[in-house]
Amino acid sequence: MTQFEIRDPAFSDLFPDGAGLQEIATGFGFTEGPIWHPHDKWLMFSDIQESKQYIWREGVGHSIFRQPSNQANGNFFDRDGQVLTCEHAASQVTIHDHGGKRVTPIATHYEGRALNSPNDIICDSLGRIWFTDPAYGRTRADLGIIRDQELAFQGVYRLDPDGSLHLVASDFDQPNGLCLSQDETRLFINDSPRGNIRVFDVAADGALSGGEIWAIVVGDGPWVPDGMKTTTQDHILCNGPGGVHIFTADAQCLGVILMPQKSTNFCFGGDDMTSLFITASASVYRIETHMTGLAMF
Repeated sequence: MTQFEIRDPAFSDLFPDGAGLQEIATGFGFTEGPIWHPHDKWLMFSDIQESKQYIWREGVGHSIFRQPSNQANGNFFDRDGQVLTCEHAASQVTIHDHGGKRVTPIATHYEGRALNSPNDIICDSLGRIWFTDPAYGRTRADLGIIRDQELAFQGVYRLDPDGSLHLVASDFDQPNGLCLSQDETRLFINDSPRGNIRVFDVAADGALSGGEIWAIVVGDGPWVPDGMKTTTQDHILCNGPGGVHIFTADAQCLGVILMPQKSTNFCFGGDDMTSLFITASASVYRIETHMTGLAMF
């Protein structure tokens, strides 16, 4: 299949000549949440459907990091390099240390009611954790456990270093992927059913304002906005119809990396943080780029 949909000539400058998708692992149920350890040089990702988390290393392949994982979805690193995980089946956010041998819940309830099913997660330079909380882990048996919601909304939260949990947005249909601008003054959040990306201004104390639609994610195919990332060149990448959509800082879509399977999320990695690792249904792919991702810690 054609691997790129070029919408602007500048798109071609984002990839070396001959760049293409390489399948580096396969045979999974529903992959998600890739993160790259910039010092130890490994990739972690989740298989939500099989309730497992994996570690992949170049030349070695993948091995199980944690099983069962409570149908873990999104992962990120905190400022100390510990893994943060969103768990669909347990409706919580956890932190791992000692190589995943000790897992501690750090967000489980809001105002006495259980979270829906935390989905995607990031951590800023001040140690504040931001995560989305749609209902997918309560409404889809392949992604969680069918059960009623305790909350009347699908929200976005900020968990501060002191342990306090703050609802920062509650007017989404199903909030999903999120990322911060490089200077951390803007927070981008997509809404999967509505097919858009919204942008919020981030105050020094973490309060959000704005929330206008920044971009509509359009293209051929049934897939919807999902994982997002920022580059050092201020691109915003977002999964959507057909694959991975690449936007400029002013919301112009330059083109799409077309995927053979539904792409869910991605992260930059490799020695120079220019390799893009993409989770997509049953497989994990890699493509070399001229873009540079932000190290997670």
